[in-house]
Amino acid sequence: MGYNTWYHFRTSITESAVVRQAELLVSSGLAAAGYNCVNLDDGWMAAQRAANGELTGDAAKFPRGMPWLADQVHALGLRFGLYTAIGARTCQSLPGSWGHYDQDARTFASWDVDFVKVDDCGGMPPGTSVAALTEHFRQFGACLRQHNPDVVYSQELPIHQIGKPSFRSSVRASAEIAHMWRVAHDESPLSHDYASAMILGHLAAVRDLHSFAGPGHWNDLDMVAPAYPESGWTLADLRNQLSVWAMEASPLLISADIGALPPDALAALKNPHMIAIDQSGEQCSTVVMNGPVEALMKLDPEGGIAVLFVNLGVGTVTGRFSLPQLGITAARASGHDVWTGETTTFSEVSVTLEEEQTVLLQVKSTG
Repeated sequence: MGYNTWYHFRTSITESAVVRQAELLVSSGLAAAGYNCVNLDDGWMAAQRAANGELTGDAAKFPRGMPWLADQVHALGLRFGLYTAIGARTCQSLPGSWGHYDQDARTFASWDVDFVKVDDCGGMPPGTSVAALTEHFRQFGACLRQHNPDVVYSQELPIHQIGKPSFRSSVRASAEIAHMWRVAHDESPLSHDYASAMILGHLAAVRDLHSFAGPGHWNDLDMVAPAYPESGWTLADLRNQLSVWAMEASPLLISADIGALPPDALAALKNPHMIAIDQSGEQCSTVVMNGPVEALMKLDPEGGIAVLFVNLGVGTVTGRFSLPQLGITAARASGHDVWTGETTTFSEVSVTLEEEQTVLLQVKSTG
């Protein structure tokens, strides 16, 4: 859980902007809720490496340097993260880490970097195989751990394998070498009209990858609240996203201007029940269908079963599920809506959903 600069700042990040977002994480209560890592994405580094080959921060954007910035973030009780790429260049054509894995890992450790995201934007020698690319990610991860055993390693090996036979093997390899790895494309375009399709597309991307997820290694669906509210997303869109991410145990990394988040968005991001479901230690592995309505289930850490109902069909539809289908053996159960706080009792679940709508319930036996 934490914060990432990309969807709001892109490459316009500066040290003052990063410090302000870090301060806002604390003052908003997001840090206390668990969002405690501030990660800089692409655009922080200088256009060229130093004479000794080291990465350095862009002096115009970060005049006091990355160690100073890390100290400011740490002084707030937060962790500090940086971005690089596995090849010779980043997605924004800045210096990547190709040929400098050990040197960059040493540099990051000397700066007290707690989290390193390694992108896959190309920049590898022509003809590099997936097996060779996998080995590069493995080597970089080993270097990072050698110089800082506690570093969190986030990487994007599976991204360019999406839709290819090599995708699943790249996820399997990632689960062996990293703490988190991207399994879905970037969230684009960011608009209300596209939000639901994107969110459900990300759900489909990760649905059958639960065997690779577990404590210390997670399928990453990308960031939450991307550029909210300037993206045009509604509160319902944000809740839909958080519900999916929570059921799939995807890391929760906010990527917005925290100072612009309205109270209802802050409340959604800090919802303790949603966070508990996300951080419960398992990804959803059980799915039941009734017509076009999908019910995804996993144990709720606050008792009973967490169930996410999703309308995958066209138009408004009603799905009906027996309690045994939801893992409940009692004759009656209660359903607590994670977002509204409303609780109802029933002997079977009948849920009516608009197209692409979701509902997240905690279902518990009542006797």
